Amino acid sequence: MTSSDEDTAMSDIEQTDSEQPLPSTLHRLPLELREKIYEYALRSNTTIWWPPITSTLPSPGSATALLTTSRTIYAEAAPILYASNRLLFVHPSDANMFVHLSSPGYSRCVTNVCLRIRDRDVRLWSSYLGSALPYRSLQHDFPRLKSLWIFFRSSFWSPRAHDLTESFRRWLEDPALREICTHLEDRVPKGADVRLVCVHRVPRDHIHALAQEVGEELNINKTGTGEARTSFMKLSKVVNVALELAPVDPIALM
Repeated sequence: MTSSDEDTAMSDIEQTDSEQPLPSTLHRLPLELREKIYEYALRSNTTIWWPPITSTLPSPGSATALLTTSRTIYAEAAPILYASNRLLFVHPSDANMFVHLSSPGYSRCVTNVCLRIRDRDVRLWSSYLGSALPYRSLQHDFPRLKSLWIFFRSSFWSPRAHDLTESFRRWLEDPALREICTHLEDRVPKGADVRLVCVHRVPRDHIHALAQEVGEELNINKTGTGEARTSFMKLSKVVNVALELAPVDPIALM
């Protein structure tokens, strides 16, 4: 919810409050039950991209008009709107501006964040992830994080590698991968679940050939698009990492 949306909501609330001074039926329920209702109404079934890339992307939940009902409901439900949804950012400035363009008090209630990082943007992200600045850092923008997923598109794996097994054994040596993990140290809340999926685009036949070589170390998703992923392993104090091989037409890699 942006600042302009918030102003509109509060204007509607002022009008509603003057027209309905008596407690609603909802407020006769215990607070715990009201919070469950808010979560059910405001939680989206899909990850929310921010800023939206198209007008067709889903908005949080299906009943955000609930926030305009009264000041009391807004105060109770707004933190749940932010805390119960998963946000996805593809640039550090987007993640930072989300807090400043939304209501800072409520946006800092976010607990579930997903990041998509391209190899060429690692330095930009590292500056944001490793910062302790109160006006621009993951640490201060999302202080209540419980879950952080990072999908890192790496270029460390050569699509024309002759020895697939050797490439597979070396993926953890990617300097960019380790840079991301290093900058997350001491920058996420204690106990947060931090997972990084290192994605390499490789020819489909390479995936099947490699799966035969390494066995159960690489699991192919046979019901989806054919990508293969290793199990997660701890690479640093806070980050669990996994390798994902995404099949692609060899022509696209040229």
